[in-house]
Amino acid sequence: MAEQERAQKRGSGFFRLFERGVDTATRNNVTAYGYSVSITAAFAILQTSRTDTGVLEIFLFAAGAVVAFALIAAGASGFFREELEDQHSHVKSLAGALSFFSVGLALGVAYLVGILIEGRAAWAVSAFLTTVVYIFAVGIELAVAHRMLRSDE
Repeated sequence: MAEQERAQKRGSGFFRLFERGVDTATRNNVTAYGYSVSITAAFAILQTSRTDTGVLEIFLFAAGAVVAFALIAAGASGFFREELEDQHSHVKSLAGALSFFSVGLALGVAYLVGILIEGRAAWAVSAFLTTVVYIFAVGIELAVAHRMLRSDE
């Protein structure tokens, strides 16, 4: 309720509705957007450092990302037995502003994998590690944002 009251104090009319819509879209998509940027750029980084890009390698890359995401989701939810709380919207918004950290780390990992691992395994390993690093770094960003805003525990 306090968040709605605060929002109403900032204006009214069509512009305010537009502003609320943009705010909702950015807050609710901040981690998905960051992940999309990270995984897409990771693919591009890997592709530019290699000559073995083909359909099989694209599938291996996708499989690496999906497996990492599934394992992390399973672990975080007690193997899908626990419902986890969502962060407050202002915490997500601030964490999104810090996303250069998570995206940068994820891309750094993709770059290193492209240099260090030979053959087709690099495709799956790159997507897997990019996903793991991104999600863990987002967890850190959310924890930092939570502390900075002193949100309720």
